[in-house]
Amino acid sequence: MTGDKVQALVFGEVAEEYDRVRPGYPPALFEDMLGYSVPTTALEIGAGTGKATVTVASRGVHVLALEPDPAMALVLRQRVAGLAVNIAMASLESYEPEEAVDLVYCAQAFHWTDEKTRWSRTAAALRPGGSLALFWNMERLPGAALRAAAAAVLDEYELRPWSEWPESDQLEPDPELAGRPEFAEFRQELYRWERALPREDYLANLSTQSSYRMLEDEDRDELLDKLRGVLPDPVTLEMATALYLAKRVQSSRF
Repeated sequence: MTGDKVQALVFGEVAEEYDRVRPGYPPALFEDMLGYSVPTTALEIGAGTGKATVTVASRGVHVLALEPDPAMALVLRQRVAGLAVNIAMASLESYEPEEAVDLVYCAQAFHWTDEKTRWSRTAAALRPGGSLALFWNMERLPGAALRAAAAAVLDEYELRPWSEWPESDQLEPDPELAGRPEFAEFRQELYRWERALPREDYLANLSTQSSYRMLEDEDRDELLDKLRGVLPDPVTLEMATALYLAKRVQSSRF
């Protein structure tokens, strides 16, 4: 493992590759998220290179995008040129909102926020009745045999083979969010889809994930080469995207 790396901040090492090979999100997700409270202003936590930012801003929402990594923010700035997006080089923990927004959302990054303060800080950024939206992609290789072959390689490097996979289409409310007095009117949706990409792009996608970035370069190259030997070309992934929605309660007393 690489000694002094901060896992939450390794994505900037491969910012352009991240933007090229990481998946986006289903169009239906944005329809549901923006139809839930019809926002005109939004705060995005961990915008990355703008995989979600571009779509939200293109729907007429003015977005303030938080991104603490300079390399990721540089790509983000290029992607949102001409859209109503302001970029702040900040994390949720370091940003102090000047005024409340209609929507706070986070794509693929909420697990990097401080669990002690994240709910109170998101609530503080929202106007009463405003909405919170958290969403992320999960992916896995198709077929038990292929998954087992890939898992055997990943086990050598103590890596999880893929995201925890939802077997049911009925998502349960997030227990942490549902237990917060600042939020109510919980809703959750699951979107299933497929993504096909060349084998080399799939390997590049893996190499942008934080657990792979934390490996020594030599170990990562060796791992990817072993996976190259068991994967088909192209690779078709099973995808599932989870969306959790909630509204900030009207009262400011919790």
